Amino acid sequence: MKAKRGRKRYSLANFDAYLTFLIFAVVGLGTLRLGGEARLLLLRLVLLGFCLKYADGKAITMQYGLVNLGRGAVVGLVISLPLLLLAKDALKTTSASLFPLTSEAALFQNLVLLAAPIEGLYFRGFLQRERGLVSAALLYGLGQGVLFLPGLSGFPAVLAAVVVAAALLGFVYGYVCQRYGLSASMSCHATVNLVLLFLPPVLDQWLAVGSASLGGTRGVSLLLFSFP
Repeated sequence: MKAKRGRKRYSLANFDAYLTFLIFAVVGLGTLRLGGEARLLLLRLVLLGFCLKYADGKAITMQYGLVNLGRGAVVGLVISLPLLLLAKDALKTTSASLFPLTSEAALFQNLVLLAAPIEGLYFRGFLQRERGLVSAALLYGLGQGVLFLPGLSGFPAVLAAVVVAAALLGFVYGYVCQRYGLSASMSCHATVNLVLLFLPPVLDQWLAVGSASLGGTRGVSLLLFSFP
């Protein structure tokens, strides 16, 4: 009597990577009426769910190391610092449109602690591994368009520019991933988000607070020295 064949275990490794992106896009279009923070969190949880299921079939290699993290951060700084110096006001406006979040802490958490690792896992750890660097970079650009569609739906030219810029950055992140590993790519991504999208809207506030504090200190000093 022949032994019964066991059922082949299903995993996302056998699931089409493009289909997962299509599901993500459909969820994104179906949640346009949700609040900004809730929608961003939901969509990133969808991506994270795909990554966890994929990792159940194929291990995602991080190649973690402080040297790799440093390399990624250096590449991110080389890309982002010149843009910050040349176009701080434009970046400030763009960040406010893309991330109408309630506080600096929420903005930092969204850009650095959530976006960089989750998007890195999905677009570099999963999509790039399955479909290659160019496809992953192009889909990353389109994915950013899905994420930020509510804030930019009335500005198609700006939305198109965001998609193109994100695709170019996606190519850089993918190249860093190929060269130095996924953890370096995440570090590069986090650094770029920090410099280009977090710092522009908060720098003016920090400078204003610092000026106010300095002005108060000078006022107290003058008051003290005015007494005999």
